[in-house]
Amino acid sequence: MNIIKPSPEEKEKAIEYILSKGLSKPKNLWDIFYMMYRSLGLRYLFLDTTEPIIISVAFMIGFVLLCSSSLKQYINVVLFATAPVFFVFAVLLTEIAERINLLYELKMTCKYTILQITAFRVVCFSLIGTVLCTLISLLAPFSGDYDIVRALSLSLCALFLCSSLSIFIMRYFNWKWRHFAPILVWMTICLLPICISAKWWESFLSRVPVAITISVAAVAFLLFLKEIKRLVNIQKREVGYYVGS
Repeated sequence: MNIIKPSPEEKEKAIEYILSKGLSKPKNLWDIFYMMYRSLGLRYLFLDTTEPIIISVAFMIGFVLLCSSSLKQYINVVLFATAPVFFVFAVLLTEIAERINLLYELKMTCKYTILQITAFRVVCFSLIGTVLCTLISLLAPFSGDYDIVRALSLSLCALFLCSSLSIFIMRYFNWKWRHFAPILVWMTICLLPICISAKWWESFLSRVPVAITISVAAVAFLLFLKEIKRLVNIQKREVGYYVGS
């Protein structure tokens, strides 16, 4: 009995067809976040975060008012130090609220991991921080003739440097350090130069070209998204579980 065997080209096509039907394409970051939103909704994604968010906004407003009244001659220093304040305290206080929640152990038995939920929240906090940075930059001329573009680029530069470094620490360090990563990074890159020499730091920031601050902000933003994607894609067997079915 003669059996008609497929040609090499037909075999290749058959293999490609089987693989295309059997393998699912990896979802990108926004698809994952959208599925989380569809599955859980904002109510559960931001459960018990109302007070931390309000407190974080209050911290940022208070920091701006305090520094703007006492450090009028250091406008660049104030902008750079103020930009990450909401992000830092929102992440820190939200994690503290999770840890003291009596349902924490129960949440760790469900579908979405703690790191995935944290990643979703961090992206939202960074977006809110961007809006607040824009508002602060629009108010920067209170000290005199000041370039709004410089103010905004400097603020976003500080925000995304802080956020990208914080996510990097969250991925590699023990959870006890991970939750305090944002405030440690903020104190290092924003407050430490002030403690060393506020006058020198102000002079340095005022002389940095706007093109460089914009470029650094853009690169830091891309690194932030890259670190978020890595945080989301960490295998579930390596971390605890969170909420969902």
